[in-house]
Formats: sequence, structure tokens, C-alpha cells
Amino acid sequence: MSVQSLLIPVFIQVFLTLLVMLRMGQARTAALSATRTHPNKKEVALGEYKYSEAAIKAGRNFSNQFEIPVLFYAVVAFALIVKQHDVVMVALAWVFAILRIVHAAIHLGPNIVRLRFTAYFLSALCVFAMWGVLAWRVLTA
Repeated sequence: MSVQSLLIPVFIQVFLTLLVMLRMGQARTAALSATRTHPNKKEVALGEYKYSEAAIKAGRNFSNQFEIPVLFYAVVAFALIVKQHDVVMVALAWVFAILRIVHAAIHLGPNIVRLRFTAYFLSALCVFAMWGVLAWRVLTA
């Protein structure tokens, strides 16, 4: 498989992170505006301001984009370095990226925890499967 076929899901994940960051900024700005709170107020600067539900969800989802996805970025980088970007790795990467979109949509939308957890768990399984495949191939080569 081509390098591009493995990198497209990475680009999708990065773009998702950007979209969530923009949503977080918009939600936080709207929350501050609705309460006429200046962004330089001490409570805002110290992270003690009580944001709206939408702003809290967006902030938590943005933080979540730097948890399991970090392992995804690393496994893709290592797979490319050792030239293990075959159909299995590409398929797992695509499933991961799609599940991360689903997870973010649930988290930022209705926030049904059972559904959100399922998407999160399955995306994590994809990453750990990628690591397992990579480790197996490297260690048995």
C-alpha cells in the first residue's frame, strides 16, 4: 500500500482535532459573551470559570484528542519507518479515524456515554491492534 493511504487517516485525525479546537473556542467565547465575563478575569485565567455545558464538552473532547490519538500518530510513524504500511495497517487506521469522528460527534452532540464509550473503546482497540501487528512483524522479522 502507498504511504499516502496510511497518512490520509492521520490527516483526518489532525483535521478533526482542528475542528474540535475551533468548536471549543467558539463555545467558550459564546459562554463568556452570554455572561458578559471578560476573558482576562482571574477565574477564566485560572481555569475556575464555570463554562456552559457545550464549552465543557468541547474542552474535554479537545483534551481527548491528545490521548489515544498520540499512540495512533506514533504507530503510524513507526510503521512507515519500518515499511509496514500494508492493507491491515491501512484498514485499521481508517477504522480508527472514522471511530474518532463518531466519538467526537457523540461527545459534542447528545453525549450518550454508552455510545461514546463504545466508539472510544473500539478506536483504542484499533490502535492497540496496530501496535500488536507492528510489534509482531518487527520481532519476528
